[in-house]
Amino acid sequence: MRSLKTLIHLLVFRPIIKLIFGINIYGKSNIHDLNNYIIIANHNSHLDIFLLFYLLPVKHISITHPVAAKEYFSRSKILFGLINYLFSPVWITRGDTGKREDAINSIKGNLDRGHNIIMFPEGTRGEPGKILPFKTGVGRLSEEYHNIPIVPVFLHGPERALPKKSFLPMPVCNDIFIAPPQVFKESYIETTHILEQIIKELSETENVRHHRRHKRKTRFASAVAILGIDGSGKSTISRIVAGELSTESTSALISDKLEFYENGELRKMQPLVTEKIREIVGSYAKSARSLKLYKVPKLTEMLLRDYLTDELNKWYNPAHIVMDGCTLLNLTAWAVLYREEYFNEEFCLKAIRILSSMDENIDKNDPVYSHFPELMTIKRLKLNHMTLPDVVMFLDVEPDIAMQRIEQRGENKQVHETQEKLNKLRDAYQMTCKVVKENLNVPTRIINGNDTIENISMSANDFIRSSLG
Repeated sequence: MRSLKTLIHLLVFRPIIKLIFGINIYGKSNIHDLNNYIIIANHNSHLDIFLLFYLLPVKHISITHPVAAKEYFSRSKILFGLINYLFSPVWITRGDTGKREDAINSIKGNLDRGHNIIMFPEGTRGEPGKILPFKTGVGRLSEEYHNIPIVPVFLHGPERALPKKSFLPMPVCNDIFIAPPQVFKESYIETTHILEQIIKELSETENVRHHRRHKRKTRFASAVAILGIDGSGKSTISRIVAGELSTESTSALISDKLEFYENGELRKMQPLVTEKIREIVGSYAKSARSLKLYKVPKLTEMLLRDYLTDELNKWYNPAHIVMDGCTLLNLTAWAVLYREEYFNEEFCLKAIRILSSMDENIDKNDPVYSHFPELMTIKRLKLNHMTLPDVVMFLDVEPDIAMQRIEQRGENKQVHETQEKLNKLRDAYQMTCKVVKENLNVPTRIINGNDTIENISMSANDFIRSSLG
């Protein structure tokens, strides 16, 4: 049974965790050679336990026990059974003194058998970025088991990847910082205080500050966004523009598929994990039957699109990135379908500033946050680093013509592909383009999408070249 549990972790959980979230481990040698230990870590997310099991040596997967709150997981018999089998937790019932003693005895029994324990000294999931005062349980254990080292671990990322009260994980990279093992002879109160300080120091190390994305890295590629309602032909024009730009230098295209061009030719790319996840999420969004069900997977897919600009710069370093749509501007314009009564030029400007981290002058009590609470959620999750393009073009097509083109595809229509909704989106994109041009000084042009493909692509390429110099 232990071998089966270990295989499930190695062949199922670890690949999934690595694929979806990405994990960087610092200081793995600090735990690699230990036989018996207690891991302590900060606690912001239910993802924490999966990350901590990810760093364990294989031989310790089946003999390591996290301390977990029974009242939370016992809400579902199936969930409780799975967690109980896969992680063999020490269950603790908060507020019940009698059961607490049973949990302490179980922890000691596992340590006596040479097993390992994972504890969260804060006692509960705290606020992102804040470490709550440690409870003294870990200090008391150290006082009794002073020969068993305690390994402090700081987790950075799960508070955004799977935040408290959220059921949808976000593909955010996670960092695990492992401090050297600690052995104490101090009193349990002193030990608890020292361990709390070590975790806080880990949270403020140069590595952690380096990996926090307060500001987007300076990008090397110029970003060209081609906007348009469905059926406008923007995907076709985006592909042509990417190919044309590559005749002078390399270019990449972020569309339904990721493409790289050099000397006017499509080149083979190594698959990026982010791109594979985006394809899966995007497919799910297209099958949604209502705007409510469409919103979350589409938001996730768009955030992944934006993240791909960094991935492309990192791995391919193109001179230009052509975006079939633009996460920042798409999310702004699409707000019209959810809260049309608040959609205006003032909202567009504030939304763009918030989503691209240019919101220094927007008060936290501004009505925009109450009208569109999603903006505050994105900001709190530190996902508001979206790319503001260097050049923007909007292919303007009447919704009735767009609907005819959509019908000709012979595919199932998406939930927003109606003439009424496309008409609203068309007006919203035009307003967004106006704001970008007049308030943010981004070169912007509205192009007649009813013209021939040759004339549209020629006009687009001329405008891009003149705008980028």
